[in-house]
Formats: sequence, structure tokens, C-alpha cells
Amino acid sequence: MTKKNKLQLVIRKNTLQETIENSTINFESFEQGVEVFSFAAQSRALSLANVELQPRKLSNYIRSGYVQLSIVNCVILHQMTGAYGISRDDLYDMVCKSYPATSFANFRKILSIGVDSEILIREKDENDSRRTIYRIAEEMLEPYRVFFSSTMTHFGILFTEVFKGAIDDQEFELLMRYLSERGLVALPPKQ
Repeated sequence: MTKKNKLQLVIRKNTLQETIENSTINFESFEQGVEVFSFAAQSRALSLANVELQPRKLSNYIRSGYVQLSIVNCVILHQMTGAYGISRDDLYDMVCKSYPATSFANFRKILSIGVDSEILIREKDENDSRRTIYRIAEEMLEPYRVFFSSTMTHFGILFTEVFKGAIDDQEFELLMRYLSERGLVALPPKQ
């Protein structure tokens, strides 16, 4: 019996620190990088997880909000891989994985609004002048982080305000405990 030497390919994954450092986004701090990356990934994961559950006949008005968020998250996550930016076609493909009913015309309109609003930066690709590259405007990183951290931090309080009074107190506490145990909402502080 002969022994065969097998060449084993070991793929090393980046640490979080390396991912943030190798990103083409200039974060103000490591903490900002962690928060922006985690919120973008979380939001992208939620949109991908709900592809089959989305109503098929959402109006363009409602759908555009989801597409706007998806565009920003896809750009950030692509830049987190170390890429300088992402082409319009690649970005459209990523968005369509989450929202397959998105028309290219609607996508282009929303992308253009993001550029006009200075949320995204559009530049010619240095390697191919026929292509356009999109990247996140670095001035938007802190507002993006604040938006998501505020949303997540205050969700329990907002949830309380929405449901308090609609159901009795015992049922409300049961609902909050149920959601908290599943990690869906943080229990608001006792008053």
C-alpha cells in the first residue's frame, strides 16, 4: 500500500479587524467599522431571508424604500471585500437577489437619486472607461451608523409605544418576553 500525499488547500478567513482594515472605506474608528459592517450585513441577511415571503405586488413607491436600503448595504458590503467600488450591473444583480421584482429602470432611478443626494459616489472605472463604479460617500458612514444603532437600540421602546394600550398589560409583557427570548427585541428598561 502506498501513501498518497494530498495537497490540502487551506483558505484563511480574515479577522474582523483585517476586514475593516482591508476595506476601501475609511472608517473614523474600528468601532464605526464594526457597527457599519454589522448593520449592513444584518440588513442584507434579513432581505435575503425574506425573498420568498415578500408580497409580489408591492407598489414601486413602497418597494423603492427597500431597494434604497439594499443598494446602500450592497455597496458597503462590496467595499468591505476590499473592492474600490461596484459596477452598476453587479449592484443590480445583488439587489435582485433580495428583490427579484425590481425593474432595471426603477433601480437606475433610485441609484441616480442616491448619487444626486450625495449618498453614493459615481466614478468612471480606471480599468475600463465604459464602466461606472459606485461607492459609499464617506460622509454618510456616521449618519448610517447612527440611523441603524438608534433603530436597533430604541426598537424595544418604539415597540412598546405601538402596542401599549392595544392589548392588556399581562398580554403585552408575554409578547415582549416571547420576542426577547428569541432575540427579536430588547426589553425596554423598567419604568
